[in-house]
Amino acid sequence: MIEITRRSALAIMAGGVASTGVAYAAVSSFSDEDLVRVTLEKYLGRLNIRKEHLEQFVLEFQNRNPWIFPGEKLSDAVTLLETTKLGQARALLPGQKRRDLRHFERWVVAEFHMLTDYAWRGSPDDPIRFTGWQSCTNPFANFEMQQNA
Repeated sequence: MIEITRRSALAIMAGGVASTGVAYAAVSSFSDEDLVRVTLEKYLGRLNIRKEHLEQFVLEFQNRNPWIFPGEKLSDAVTLLETTKLGQARALLPGQKRRDLRHFERWVVAEFHMLTDYAWRGSPDDPIRFTGWQSCTNPFANFEMQQNA
């Protein structure tokens, strides 16, 4: 039989407090860019994008869709889960939170295609650049007004 002494119980409690502190520090250090990066990499694979371009994309995304970003606690938790490859734990979230995250992910991926040159690169190894909103990318579009005679 294992005997638990007062000293070992205190050591276990101190270890628990220390690990909680470390986990809190890790979660509180996440930024919006971290959430967007892990979300995009979940669907698109490893991204070759400079930090400045990612920051510009996130800023523009937030300006265009301020209501879509999840709350701070939820985004920190999701970033931690995706970073540690425990994304399956999302199933434990309430249904509305899961729907909100799915909605956010769809918007992020769609806007990433529209606000960066991700789809226009010559090679998957080419760096991704933030290009901003392009009103029309159709090379055959004709915007001249034609008047009927």
